[in-house]
Amino acid sequence: MPDNKSFCRTRLTLLEKIRDKHDNDAWADFTFYYRKYIYNITRRMGLNHHDAEEVVQTVIIKSWDKLPDFQYDSKKGRFRGWLCRVTGNAVKTYYRDHKKRFVEYDALEPEQAASHFETFTESEIDILADQEWEQYIPELAWKNIENSFEVNVRQVFYLIKAKMAVSDIAKKIGIAESSVYVYKKRIQDKLHPEMTRLQNELG
Repeated sequence: MPDNKSFCRTRLTLLEKIRDKHDNDAWADFTFYYRKYIYNITRRMGLNHHDAEEVVQTVIIKSWDKLPDFQYDSKKGRFRGWLCRVTGNAVKTYYRDHKKRFVEYDALEPEQAASHFETFTESEIDILADQEWEQYIPELAWKNIENSFEVNVRQVFYLIKAKMAVSDIAKKIGIAESSVYVYKKRIQDKLHPEMTRLQNELG
């Protein structure tokens, strides 16, 4: 995991740094930022855990090969758009290379299996990836700031996320209901700017 200094690199700085295939710190940052996102897309497309891990490795290696020549242009779309298309194509290629095993594993007719993986359109993959991004950014933001809060505040966050009522949260933790609202406000005041920062850096 990158330290706080490296975590604060901007997206353009990171893309510039990974033009050097031998900048191990930059590639560690790239993997930290994007590995789970790539994994989540492959799972949403229907791969099991083992196959998803295989595809993630393929996408990271392909990125290592292609990104030194990547020209970022915000007018042509976000970087993650390129990344999700690379991921979608990698899933389809992986399926074609292992088609027989997929059919046997899923007990599907070849045509059924093919329709599941090979008929994903680029726009469908983009939509799926955008949906995943909307969940991924808050998770990444929280991961980056959670250790700045006391235990009780973190507990409030997890219970709010679980949709527990304020009165029940107060009883469970042993605090006043007013404290739950105070903690929630403290979390929001720190979480939202961090989400905005990550959107700007990684978008």
